[in-house]
Amino acid sequence: MLYYFIVVDISANFGAKYSYIQISGFDLTPQILSTMTYSRSDNSPLDRIALLISLYFPPEPGGGATTAWNRALILSKIGYSVYVLCGFPSYPTGRVNGEEYKGKFFYLERMENFTLIRLRLLPIESKGLLKRFILFINFVFLSLIWLPKILRISINTELVYALAPNFFSCLIGFIYSKATKSFFIYEVSAFWPEELVAFRVNLYFILLYAGKFFVRIAYILPDMIIVISELAGEYVNKTYKPKVLVYPLAIGVEPSRYHLSSKEISRKELIEKNVLPKFLENKFIVLYSGVLSKVTNVENLILAASKIKNETDIAFLIIGEGEEKAKLEQMRRHDKISNLILLPFQASVFVPRIIAAADVCVVPLSDEPIYETTVPTKFYDYLACHKPQIGICAGELARLIESNNIGVTVKSGDIDKLVETILYLKNSPSTIQLMTQNSARVLKNFTLDNLASKFDNVLKKEIINKKLN
Repeated sequence: MLYYFIVVDISANFGAKYSYIQISGFDLTPQILSTMTYSRSDNSPLDRIALLISLYFPPEPGGGATTAWNRALILSKIGYSVYVLCGFPSYPTGRVNGEEYKGKFFYLERMENFTLIRLRLLPIESKGLLKRFILFINFVFLSLIWLPKILRISINTELVYALAPNFFSCLIGFIYSKATKSFFIYEVSAFWPEELVAFRVNLYFILLYAGKFFVRIAYILPDMIIVISELAGEYVNKTYKPKVLVYPLAIGVEPSRYHLSSKEISRKELIEKNVLPKFLENKFIVLYSGVLSKVTNVENLILAASKIKNETDIAFLIIGEGEEKAKLEQMRRHDKISNLILLPFQASVFVPRIIAAADVCVVPLSDEPIYETTVPTKFYDYLACHKPQIGICAGELARLIESNNIGVTVKSGDIDKLVETILYLKNSPSTIQLMTQNSARVLKNFTLDNLASKFDNVLKKEIINKKLN
């Protein structure tokens, strides 16, 4: 994975006491730097400061970093100068790459319109419940240790937006909002401890009971709660009954990130750059790109690939990393699945072309009921590239796919139905074309410009209500 850096000295901006700090523009995605534009509300002053708290941020892969990037963009679009409190880029391996980070424990850098305040975490792989818990506690601890310095950098903060990790970021955000007397937003992008059910952890019910006690406290702290879907909003209101507004804000997508090109051109370019093997050039490609975990349940695709491994014109392309990867590799070797390609995460600059190179894209989710409230970031990535989707899911995601006729959904574990769906789409170009057209139409509802405009109106009302009360 290659990264490109532009390093500039910013001592004039932050004052002499920060003269030793350098800011680097982290160009993981040259497309963004060269083509992305930011539209803001004309009546929004640009000197308003928002502090976004997220353990994950690009160039890290995964939905957490993508969500944080999109939230930072939305805050920028509605007129805030955005500061992001995050970790050094090390997800999921725990290893920090980049010469500029060596020997640093606190680092500032500039990425697009954002100022990133990075903290060095323990070099622990984000794998398993215990290791994740240690990383989360580490992030909380460092955020509090560095609080005085961070507040001097993000001076006059008016809005604190806590995103990730859940609950832990809420504690950090509450403390920062009190220290700055800011409006405090807490985003519940995933439900913990409920989602522990997917990890099959020991003493799950004890952890669930104890966890819900602490989570109820988290729902008391913010001035506004954000969720990622309508169904998630209903769950929060019914289960926790917060006294503040629960606003569903889709993760959305920035279409300008996605340079749309034909399937044929994309495949040719990726093969020339040795990203994809040449034998994929004329295959019907079924793509999954993302984290390989118990939540994403990619095992469904491996089983489907095994069932039709003799269909030589179909190829399954899985791109990602995670705790389930070794298991998936073992399944591939054991069943001798020659039509399945497993690749590591690719540089973000290639992601739009990889999606464009596919015929259909897959969004798999755990079949546990709590995940029915979830709409993963990859859904929006696929939508931005106008790709038909196979949702191995239920709930909100299934509703979006089926009601808009942008794909087909199947239940997790129903491998025969999944195989049938893949073969049907392969042999039905007219259906593929219709779903492609529908995806382009539906995309307009989830652009960050559209989401930012609606969010801005709601946020202004909530801020005014807080001041009046």
